Amino acid sequence: MKWIEGNRLTQSGQWQTARIGIDGARIAVVKAYHTYHPELSILAPGFIDIHVHGGGGADTMDATIEAFSQIAQTHAQSGTTSLLLTTVTESAERIDAVLTAASSYMKGNHIAGAHVLGVHLEGPFIHPDKAGAQRPDRIMDPDPTLAKKWYDSGVVKMITLAPERPGAHQVARMAHEQGIVAAAGHTTATAADMRIAVDEGGFSHVTHLCNAMRPLLHREPGPIGCVVTDERLTGDLICDGIHVDAPMVTTLIRAIGEDRLLLITDAIRATAQPPGIYDLGGLTVTVRDGACRLEDGTLAGSVLTMAQAVSGVQRLAGVSLSVALRLAARNPARRLGLLNKGEVEVGYDADMVCLDAQGELCWTMVGGAVVYERGVQGHAHSRV
Repeated sequence: MKWIEGNRLTQSGQWQTARIGIDGARIAVVKAYHTYHPELSILAPGFIDIHVHGGGGADTMDATIEAFSQIAQTHAQSGTTSLLLTTVTESAERIDAVLTAASSYMKGNHIAGAHVLGVHLEGPFIHPDKAGAQRPDRIMDPDPTLAKKWYDSGVVKMITLAPERPGAHQVARMAHEQGIVAAAGHTTATAADMRIAVDEGGFSHVTHLCNAMRPLLHREPGPIGCVVTDERLTGDLICDGIHVDAPMVTTLIRAIGEDRLLLITDAIRATAQPPGIYDLGGLTVTVRDGACRLEDGTLAGSVLTMAQAVSGVQRLAGVSLSVALRLAARNPARRLGLLNKGEVEVGYDADMVCLDAQGELCWTMVGGAVVYERGVQGHAHSRV
């Protein structure tokens, strides 16, 4: 049994000092105190990122064990303990290769980085008018036969598609029936389209709110308005201060609430790399001043990390650390149906992060093993 001590956030939203016993990969004991010791570090559930294209110079579309390992290690250094490798709109053959490689990777014993939960298919069933940084020549109509093959791989956990495209509802229903999250994104869907998609198509999520979709307007609220008004829907946000402006982040959190919003990075291979020119699904992306853009200025993912997203949402919307942690850990765990992640509680996976008094990351633990540690002296270690 390994023991650590620090301040944890309870399920009721209260901070309390606790001594935590870890047995193997699980939290076995939580001894909570009635007092709170601010000099101790913060022990929080590890961050779960459901939208990661790449990092550390590697990309999901590289479709190799080495690339996936690099992505997992890179994001673990910023507090991510679980992630979904995310594709781009590409040929069926390229996507097949990703799923084959992911299946092999997930069967291996990789303990050096974040846990790869599976794959998020972003495309190719999106709308050409909202392609964003996806290749228009690779977009295709939703194909139930192709989707079934991908779903049957067992590694697809989420798919983003445009609900207004022909065949999209059938593809989304098939996903829902297999426990795969069907998300609306890169879409021209109206609010009416979204309501039908939820009622009849099995859609339950909206990808990177405000980006690659209709804006929130007073006579046509679009997908954003539907997330606000329909409690069956969740949505995610890129809180880098570039994709969504601060007043809108504040508005969405106040309107949607703290339980149905998730933080994502939409990180590309340039994450944790120097500024410069990079590839994203065959498109040239220039990274400058923290923004990733195509030649025409279109935003193309981000170089955001989850640790930066946690601090970013606090800065942009003025929310507390406890709210930010909910958006980064508990909510994505619930969205993916992960009943053993997202809390620092007995029986949960020992996937945790340690933060110092300023909210900076000290270490990342995955399955009871510290996979990243910052060299800080004193209580910030809360060493295992």
